[in-house]
Amino acid sequence: MMIKGIIFLVVSTVIAAKFRKELFAFRRHGPYMFMAAEGLLVLFLLNGGFMFQNPFVLGQVFSWILMLISAGLAIMGFYALKTYGEAAADWEDTTRVVQEGIFRHIRHPLYVSLMFLVGGMLLKDLSLPAVLAFLTTFGFLVAASIVEQRENLAKFGDQYRQYMLHTKRYLPLIL
Repeated sequence: MMIKGIIFLVVSTVIAAKFRKELFAFRRHGPYMFMAAEGLLVLFLLNGGFMFQNPFVLGQVFSWILMLISAGLAIMGFYALKTYGEAAADWEDTTRVVQEGIFRHIRHPLYVSLMFLVGGMLLKDLSLPAVLAFLTTFGFLVAASIVEQRENLAKFGDQYRQYMLHTKRYLPLIL
C-alpha cells in the first residue's frame, strides 16, 4: 500500500506539472482534465494488478475490448488533429475546426477514448472504490468536454456552432 501511495504522489506531481498553467483556471478544461487524470491514476492503482489475471473470463475480455476501442479512438483522434488541425503550437492548439477523420462522426473522440479506458479499467476488478473512482473520473471527463466545447465556441464561433449541429458529442447518431 505504501508503494502505491508513493507512485500516486510521484505521478500526481508529474500530472500537476503538465497542467500547472491551467490548474486553477476553472473556465478552461485543464483543471477538469487534471482531476480526470488523477481519477484514472487511482483506478489504475486500484485495478492495475488485475490486468492479466483470469484473461479469458467474460469481464476481462470485455475490459480488453473497451481498452482496445479506447486505443483506436485515441490514435484516430490524434492523427486527425495533427493532420487536419493546422496547429499553431502544440497538437491541441488547432487553428481550424477539425471535421475530418474521426471528428466527422464525433466531436470529442479523445474524451470518448478516455471514457472507454476508464470503463475497461473498472471491469478489471469491480469494487466500491473502483466504481467511485470510475464515476468521479467519468464525471470530470464529461465536465472537461463541456468546458472545452465552450472554449471552441469562443474560439471558432459560428463555424463550431454549425459543426455541433451536424456531429454528436460522444457517440455517432446517438449522443
